[in-house]
Amino acid sequence: MPIDSFLILLIIGVLSVIQSFFGIGVLVFGTPTLLLLGHDFIATLGYLLPSSFAISLLQVVSSSSKKVPIPRYLYVLCLPGIGIGLWLTEAGSFILWTNLLVGGTLLISALVRFWPPSQNILTSLLNRNLPIYHVIMGLIHGFTNLGGALLAILAGGRSNEKEVIRYTIAYYYLAFSIIQMLFLAIFMGHRDFPATNLLHAVLAAFVYLLVGNKIFKSSNNYHYNFALSLFMAAYGVAILLRL
Repeated sequence: MPIDSFLILLIIGVLSVIQSFFGIGVLVFGTPTLLLLGHDFIATLGYLLPSSFAISLLQVVSSSSKKVPIPRYLYVLCLPGIGIGLWLTEAGSFILWTNLLVGGTLLISALVRFWPPSQNILTSLLNRNLPIYHVIMGLIHGFTNLGGALLAILAGGRSNEKEVIRYTIAYYYLAFSIIQMLFLAIFMGHRDFPATNLLHAVLAAFVYLLVGNKIFKSSNNYHYNFALSLFMAAYGVAILLRL
């Protein structure tokens, strides 16, 4: 196996543990990592989307409880926004501003989560602005693949129960990956992505079943929410440092 292919599998394997626990990880960390290694944005999507799809599907299917209602804005606003965002992937000037937006929002939201009284304010703001939040999240995910960062904020604002948070993220991420793969195949001519990267999806599924989900089940709500807050803060700082 070529060194580059092995390295991609290694990255996906490690990040699959993170996504198995939080619901996000393969895309939000894998995208900047593969771009730094010299892969272009579309190729990066091809490597990562099947893995993200596999984990999200398993998380949604295996969630026998805590299945909360999903806002209709996901279908009518967010998913079309992803399609539009994919068309804007050539506009590099957008990337700087979206990274600033995502990084700053993540860092502020993480700080808010460490101060429980302020979480009510964040939840109220999200509930009052769900339509525009879904549009922004869709556009950002379409042309940066970093919509999962904003998704973590949305899910964390809806509940403190780890099962609810992960289910919400996984459901959205499953829809995200489906629309991205369909859009790439139908409108952008990349019909071979799922088949050529099937090994990545299988690896991610095994990591979820053998390692990631066991770690998730062994954690409690407090430790999960604390870890999620740290994760959001660390990722927000990492994005801002890359500007």
